[in-house]
Amino acid sequence: MEIDKLLQSIVHRCKKGERSAFEELFEIYQPRLKYYVRRLDGGGTNIDDTLQDVWLTVFKKIKKLKDARCLNVWLYRIARNKVYDRFRKKDRFVSLPEEELPVSGGDEPVFDADDAAKLHIALNKLKPYHREVLTLSFIEQMPYQSIAEVVDCSVGTVRSRIYYAKQSLRKEMERHNG
Repeated sequence: MEIDKLLQSIVHRCKKGERSAFEELFEIYQPRLKYYVRRLDGGGTNIDDTLQDVWLTVFKKIKKLKDARCLNVWLYRIARNKVYDRFRKKDRFVSLPEEELPVSGGDEPVFDADDAAKLHIALNKLKPYHREVLTLSFIEQMPYQSIAEVVDCSVGTVRSRIYYAKQSLRKEMERHNG
């Protein structure tokens, strides 16, 4: 995979302190992290401050990243922690329940491009841990194991959260679309 080699090279250069490598990393991940933080925060007003904290942490701690292949999970884990740190400071912390229920396949809704605005409105009405797993799974296309590492839970819990998040999203969409 060419992108993996590119990211490994960028991480290696970041560890050596190359400013241009940090700029490349920022350009690659900033839009994605901003979307993730916005979804996780539920439309909070401190998104840019949170992202600044994320990048400061990345800058300070990238030398401790042992395996460049773990960069994606490492970045999202930092972002997640920064969002929840802000929740704790505001006493808005939401505990994440451990849901271990079987996932059934089947009747998934199909959304076209015209539904994007309605989808984002509905996403903002979901519980934070549901928004988070949907964003990581469908927007970032992370495998379940990586999502489990980011949110610090089991793969079974990730599957369960995704299942219930889809159900909640479907109900929100039906409520607004009739």
